[in-house]
Amino acid sequence: MMTVMRFPALTKECMIDDAVERTVKVHGKRGASMIGVINILTKNGVADTDVECISSGPPGSLQYDVTFKEKDKCLTFLNCTKHQSVTHNNVLYRFLKCGKQIVHCRVHWLQAFVGDHVIAEIFGKFGTVLSIEHDTLKVGDFVTHPGVRVITLEIDNNKEDSVPNMIEFDCGARALITMRGRQPLCLYCQEVGHVRMNCPNNINAIFKQKESVVESPKTTPTDTETTEKKTIEAETKENEQPEPRQKDEEGYEVVGGKKKKARKQEKKKEAEKKKADEGESDTMEEDTEVRGEKRGRETATNEDLSPLPKNRFAVIVDDDLEERPLVIDLDLDSQDLVMTPI
Repeated sequence: MMTVMRFPALTKECMIDDAVERTVKVHGKRGASMIGVINILTKNGVADTDVECISSGPPGSLQYDVTFKEKDKCLTFLNCTKHQSVTHNNVLYRFLKCGKQIVHCRVHWLQAFVGDHVIAEIFGKFGTVLSIEHDTLKVGDFVTHPGVRVITLEIDNNKEDSVPNMIEFDCGARALITMRGRQPLCLYCQEVGHVRMNCPNNINAIFKQKESVVESPKTTPTDTETTEKKTIEAETKENEQPEPRQKDEEGYEVVGGKKKKARKQEKKKEAEKKKADEGESDTMEEDTEVRGEKRGRETATNEDLSPLPKNRFAVIVDDDLEERPLVIDLDLDSQDLVMTPI
């Protein structure tokens, strides 16, 4: 883990005045390098014996410091460049005396018909305006200006904070000023340090962040899933093939609309459903029907059984009734009534 120790700011007391007066600061644009700086020095008559050291700034800063051995040689080189920009291999380099720095400000929202002299007057209060350029917008072969102006400003060291984030005019117009290396301005809460999308006061931005976190990663389909999908698509294409055209009795082609086809299919489905329901009802009737042969118990004979059992009895002579008592035997299993004298 990186460890950081903080110390007080580097003031003038920490500097070597003689070395500061012999140093030239170099600001390059994209593509600048230390080799390019050395090539420019040699082209302007500077030898390696005239230079004490060449140092570079932090990565991405595109800043270099050239310290000469003699103060006169430093001033001679600045007079050769005339404190202007020098182009080497299509890359722009600016040379200025140490103690100054060059910043690039971008002005947004300002109408195109506003003159550059107005912008020069505004930024002249913070330093020396070196140039005012229009940004370029390119979409394919279409090239134009988007209305953003780039101001190159020479200011003293540690004076970047003097450049405001916003400019307002009495007529109601406003202009946003952005600068590389400076913290952004939130257009929602008007605070510095974050942008609108990450603003803690913007509820919509908070919900968007939660939704982005909740979203599950996309899964790639497997080979089996792709093959199944292809087979299903092929089957649907086969089913969706147009039916052959029919002709009527006179020989004319009969054109069927999509609605008629849909109706025919619906009627066909209804008829099939109706047949299936009727078949189920027939099977239910057969299952629930109680036939005469199956009602009650099974009999050995082929006689039909009535709902009430038939009474069977034997005729007895009257004399027998008087002389002997009669015993009635009821056989429930056979459903027969037997009367026998004792």
